[in-house]
Amino acid sequence: MYKSQSLSKTITFLVLIVLLIVTGLFLFFNFIKLKEDVIEWNLEQMHTMVLTYSEILDGDSIELDFIRREKNINYNRWSDISDSLLKKMGMKYIYVMNARYGDSIELYLEGRHHNGKSNFLRKLPTTDFDVDIIRKLNNKSEVFVSKTGYYPDYGGWLAYCYVAIENSKGEVVAFVGADKEMSDINDNIKKTGTKLLVTGILFLVVVLVLITFLIKKILISPIAKIIKAADNFHLLQNVSFENLDLTYISEYDALIKSFRKMEQKINYAITRSFTDELTKLHNRYFFTLSLENILKPVSEEKQIAFLIIDLDSFKLINDTYGHEKGDFVLKNTGIILKHVFGDLPGVVARLGGDEFAVCLDNIKDVQFVEDKCKLLKEELSQITYAEDKTGVGVSIGVIITKFSEVAPAYTEIFSAADNNLYKVKARGKNGYLVSEI
Repeated sequence: MYKSQSLSKTITFLVLIVLLIVTGLFLFFNFIKLKEDVIEWNLEQMHTMVLTYSEILDGDSIELDFIRREKNINYNRWSDISDSLLKKMGMKYIYVMNARYGDSIELYLEGRHHNGKSNFLRKLPTTDFDVDIIRKLNNKSEVFVSKTGYYPDYGGWLAYCYVAIENSKGEVVAFVGADKEMSDINDNIKKTGTKLLVTGILFLVVVLVLITFLIKKILISPIAKIIKAADNFHLLQNVSFENLDLTYISEYDALIKSFRKMEQKINYAITRSFTDELTKLHNRYFFTLSLENILKPVSEEKQIAFLIIDLDSFKLINDTYGHEKGDFVLKNTGIILKHVFGDLPGVVARLGGDEFAVCLDNIKDVQFVEDKCKLLKEELSQITYAEDKTGVGVSIGVIITKFSEVAPAYTEIFSAADNNLYKVKARGKNGYLVSEI
């Protein structure tokens, strides 16, 4: 067993030597270039943050919100993330704006220092934005842009960054933008430059060799291990920090242990967030994510089946026999769906209420799907929830589609399957209808 050293003692020694000597001496001979480097670093940092944030957003959902003029279920979560990023990065604004504009630009989402909530889809004049850059991003002559500009209505000189958001068809539907005041950057340059230059002169060559050794041994090496573990973090796999060796600094060891607990909690929460509590099937969110993978273009043609499943007269069951019987029916439906489709490649989910969905990947033929529909009807008919041993009827709308390099849109498949479902309902329920697109 080893005894960890105190980080406070280590930091006291290293701050006195490392920060005040090495960095100060370097900036003393590079002060003229310091401003450009710091601005470039801020722009890169902003771009990394904006790019990461854009990957969280869903272009199809945002595009649908612009059409419907309403917020989707992920909007509040996206808004909270934007506010959190502002606090961490010390920026002025982060926002999502409509890619289509005329004499004004619609702001879809805004994050602010003061956490003020702006009106959804409020309009701002195009003079408040770099329209030339937006135009280039719109026609895809640029992927992302980070630069500085003068905007007197927003505090003068700003560093800003724009990144395009595309829908599943590859069309630009919105942009993520972020602003940071140049005065903040200049203040940081002056403060950092002054401190580091003075200390660099005072402690020029005294312990340069010792600094290199101590930074690598005591600080850099443990931090690098922690960063590597964070970079290798995987959802639903508690291995990133579990396999990380402890260090010789007690505070680092405590941090690693906290990360291990955090990793376990995150994965537990993720697992629950993907699961419908009542039926133990996947939920709508997981189903949507899975469909994004299934509908990715492939080199060799494949065939998939998309099923929308609706229990017949479920509301009547609830109203007549009570919600306890209704839950009983839903739970058993989940068990049967797992039995019928669980071993097949694809995804099974409860979309909500008495509506379920199945997507089978790489199916054999149409007859195979029809056989599964018959089996599902037969097994659901065995669920008895009343004294007269009445079974459960089910209506199923099915779409079969083939694709390779050009994948169909999720909304197109869903709409077609939903249309088949309503045709089954219209002709008397308790049946299925299969068609191909």
